[in-house]
Amino acid sequence: MAETIKFLLNHRVEIMMDDTTYLSNIQDVEEEYAGISIPVRDGTYLPLKKGEKVEGIYYAKRGLYKFNTVVVGRKIDRIMMILLAHPKKFIKFQRRNYVRVPVSANTCCALVDKKSSLKNITDNQFEFFNAVSLDISAGGMRISTDKDVNVGDVIVATLPIKDEVINVKGKIIRVERVENRNICGINFIDMDKKTVEKIISLLFRIMRDQRKNTPREG
Repeated sequence: MAETIKFLLNHRVEIMMDDTTYLSNIQDVEEEYAGISIPVRDGTYLPLKKGEKVEGIYYAKRGLYKFNTVVVGRKIDRIMMILLAHPKKFIKFQRRNYVRVPVSANTCCALVDKKSSLKNITDNQFEFFNAVSLDISAGGMRISTDKDVNVGDVIVATLPIKDEVINVKGKIIRVERVENRNICGINFIDMDKKTVEKIISLLFRIMRDQRKNTPREG
């Protein structure tokens, strides 16, 4: 039996528009629509109009869900709201089996002590080394580097994704030698929920761009 997902009051929503993510939340739920606060990013509001198509992410209790819908109007009830038709379907992000998205970016890394956190590493505890990311998910990534590393090593990395910079900590779980480079599989560790959600949102933008840039058959 398929699970039923519905918009609920006060739950977070992210709206995707022109390669930008705008934040909002559910303010009102009626039979024909859900009212969201006007989406905003860095002080810039997205005043959606009736008839505009909307693509977004819904933060449900059971996880994150992608959806597509349309704006059916506007409303003022203490605050200004954008009214969205209830989506015909929600597509779940699998938290246990995160989708991996190809991301090639120069990445700055360092090997650290397993007990170190991103907040207490001093400058005499590590040396930087360069790597190139191959793909990334909210649970881990693969990198290519000429640095000698081993399974079980812990690294921290500064990873540029789209127009954001993400700082992560991970454990190397696999190393494969390919053309004098080490291809490393890394599982993220000590990740806070906010960082996980940011990565998922950024990867969603990348997948969206990939779909737009993929030639249609026929």
